[in-house]
Amino acid sequence: MSNGEPNIQRILLIDDSPEDRARIRSALIQGGVDRRYEFREASNGEEGLKLCHECTDWPIDCIIVDIHMPKVDGLQLLTRLKARKSERVTKFPVIVLTGSAGNDDAREALRSGAQDYVTKSAIYPSVLFRVVDNAIERHAMLKRLHASERRSASASRAKSAFIGNISHEIRTPMTAVLGLCELLLDTEMTDDQRNMLTMIRDNGKYLVEIVNDLLDLSKMEAGVLEIEDSPTALPALLSELFNLMRVRANENNVELHLEAAENLPDLILVDPIRLRQILLNLLGNAIKFSPGGQVTLKVSRKLHEEREYLVYDVIDTGCGIAEDDLDLIFEPFAQSGNDQKQRSNGTGLGLSISRRLAQAMGGTISATSKVGHGSTFTLAVPLTSASEDDSSGKHVISLTRASQSSLEGCHVVMAEDVRSTQVLMKRIIEAAGGRITIIENGQELIEYVQKQSDSISVVLTDIQMPGVNGLDATGQINAIDDQLPVIVLTADATAKTRQLAMSAGAKAVVTKPVDRTTLLETLSELTEHRRLSLDC
Repeated sequence: MSNGEPNIQRILLIDDSPEDRARIRSALIQGGVDRRYEFREASNGEEGLKLCHECTDWPIDCIIVDIHMPKVDGLQLLTRLKARKSERVTKFPVIVLTGSAGNDDAREALRSGAQDYVTKSAIYPSVLFRVVDNAIERHAMLKRLHASERRSASASRAKSAFIGNISHEIRTPMTAVLGLCELLLDTEMTDDQRNMLTMIRDNGKYLVEIVNDLLDLSKMEAGVLEIEDSPTALPALLSELFNLMRVRANENNVELHLEAAENLPDLILVDPIRLRQILLNLLGNAIKFSPGGQVTLKVSRKLHEEREYLVYDVIDTGCGIAEDDLDLIFEPFAQSGNDQKQRSNGTGLGLSISRRLAQAMGGTISATSKVGHGSTFTLAVPLTSASEDDSSGKHVISLTRASQSSLEGCHVVMAEDVRSTQVLMKRIIEAAGGRITIIENGQELIEYVQKQSDSISVVLTDIQMPGVNGLDATGQINAIDDQLPVIVLTADATAKTRQLAMSAGAKAVVTKPVDRTTLLETLSELTEHRRLSLDC
C-alpha cells in the first residue's frame, strides 16, 4: 500500500479544529476497512512543517491540511514543501480542506501543488479513503514524470555542451588544415598536386559545414537560437549571394537566374546572416539536383492576412521530389529518395534548420514538386522596411571579396598557444608584408603591451588561453591603451561570444576556421585606424 508495508497509511492531519481532525480520522477508518491508518496531528501549519521535517522514522504517506490556519496556512505550507520554488511537485502528497468546492482557494491550492481538495461538508467514509488513495498514486506518478523530465533536460544540456565542445575542438585544427591548404595553393605545384590539395580543402570546408549544422541544431533544441535583425541592403545581399552561387552553378552546368520585382525595398530589417544561410541552402540544393538544368530565384512582396511578406521562390528543373517525401525532407537527418542512388551526400539537416530559422524569423518555408519536372521551395519572411536613419550604414554580409589587403609596415602581436595556428598566422601576415610577434599566453601578452604599446599596430588574441584568457587580456589591454585595436580569435561563432568580446573592448571578432581574406581585411582596416591615431 505504501512505504513497503501493506495496508498501512501514515496520515498527517494539520487543522486548527480538533472536531474536523476527529471527523477525518473517523471517515478514513470507517471507509478504508481493508487497511490500517496511523495518524499524527498538528493544530497549525508551523507545527505541521516541523513534523514533516522530524518524521524520518515515520514516513508520511499523505498530508490533509486545512487551507485557512494560523501562523502558516495551507497555501504557504504547499510552497514550503517544495525543494525549489520552481518545483511543481511537493515533497509529500497533499489534500486541502476547503469551505466550498467553488471558491478560489481550492483552485489556487491545485495550482500550488495540492493533489486534490475536499470540502468540509463532504467528509464521507465512502469518499475520503479513495481521495487519499488517488492522491498518493497521482503524487508518485508525478514524481516519476518530473524525474524523467529532469533527466531528459540534463541529457539535452549535456548533448548541447558536447556538440559545442566538439565544434570548438574541430574548428581549431580545421583553421590550420584549410589555411595551410590555401597557402599551398598559392605556390608552384603540378596539376595533380593542385587537384589533390583542392580536394583536401573542399572536403575540409564540407566538414566545417556539418559541424555548423550540428551546432545550429543543438542551439535550436536548447532554445537559444539567436536572431539579430539589422538594416540590410537587399539588392546588394542578393547580388553577392548570386556571385557566390554562380561558381557552384557553373560547376554543375546550371543556368542561374534572378527575377526581382520592381517594388522591392532597398533597405529591410532582417537578420542577414540567417537569411543568407537559408537562401544558400535552398539554392545549393536546387543546383545540386538540377545538373545541366536551370535554377531561378524569384523575389517579390505579398500581402497575407494584413501582413506584408518578402517571398523568395527557388525554382529548379531538377529530378523533383515524391509527394510523400515533401514533409519528410524538413525533418532532421531525412533525405528524399527511396534508394541510395537518389540520395545526395550530406547530413540531411539543411532543410530542417532552414525551416526552424524561418520560423524563428516569423516566416515559413514550403515546397511543391513533381517527380521529373522540378521543385519550388518558397521562403516567406515578414517585411519590415528600414530607413537610412535606422543605421549609420547599410549592413551587407560580404560573401566574396576580391581584394588582397597589404600589411606593409604593420606590427601584429598575437597571443595563441596552438602551434599549428601560430604557423598559419605567421605565414599569412608575413606574406601580406606584416611583421608578427607570437606570444603563448595572456599574461605575457599584457606585459608585452605594457612595454611596447607604441610599436604595436594591432593585437590578435585567441579567446581560450592558459592563465589569463583572451577576454580578460583584452580588457586589460584596453585599460593600458584604449587606442590599440584588439581582434579576438574564437572557435565559438555565437552572438553571445561576440558580444562578450566587444564588451571587453575588442574592435573585431574573427571566427575559426579563419578565412584568410577576412582576416587580412580586418587587420588592414584596424591597423590603418591605429596609424592615424598615432599620427594625431
